[in-house]
Amino acid sequence: MTPGASTTPSPTAVAGALTVTPAALLEDQVAVVSGSVPLVDAGHTLWLQARQGLGTWTTVLSAAAKPGGSFAIDWRANLAGRLTLRVVSSDTATASSVTATPQASLAVYRKIVATWYGPGLYGNRTACGERLTRYIVGLADRTLPCGTPVSLTYNGRTLTLPVIDRGPYANGATVDLTHAAAQELGITETVPVGMLSLGGPLLAPANFFGPSGSGPTGATGATGATGATGATGTSLAGGATAPLA
Repeated sequence: MTPGASTTPSPTAVAGALTVTPAALLEDQVAVVSGSVPLVDAGHTLWLQARQGLGTWTTVLSAAAKPGGSFAIDWRANLAGRLTLRVVSSDTATASSVTATPQASLAVYRKIVATWYGPGLYGNRTACGERLTRYIVGLADRTLPCGTPVSLTYNGRTLTLPVIDRGPYANGATVDLTHAAAQELGITETVPVGMLSLGGPLLAPANFFGPSGSGPTGATGATGATGATGATGTSLAGGATAPLA
């Protein structure tokens, strides 16, 4: 079996250990998958497998076991989404003895382009029925259902926010952030960011009141309007910053 082929082994035992570091990263960054598979000799081929959601397991890489069945596999993540990983001692379901490690989670953020909008549109209703204000935290996406929670990461900051509008339709961007969302992430122009669509209950938008003068200044959002300044106050419940994991 070559790496990248899909298969659905039926392990006869779950044993050993599995650790993934870091727990979240961008596409094409390297995750270190380490652990052990008991009763495997040094040099035995082990297979790293990943799956998205409840999909089938896909073999993504192979490596040779070290003494004691230990392993350390460097995998350049080429699948985006919330992944489940495991390591098996064979990549074929017909093997007489297949051992799998416990499973571990890895969040892989898709690389996208984000911009921001708002000035000139405040007071209008969004496509999802929200009233757009300078302080509402959310984003516009062309296809995700309204309320879908989305995690964005940029320059060391991570934010979980809901889809509240449709767009963007300019600048080659994938998502369009509200003024407050851009403010929280420190975005002042069209930039590349990491995006991960989360499962679970729909998320309602909240508000963020940034420190005076910290908002995008002189930047051009997807609407072609100039960014506003002078938002005052302190951060409230809106736009809660989430960990990468």
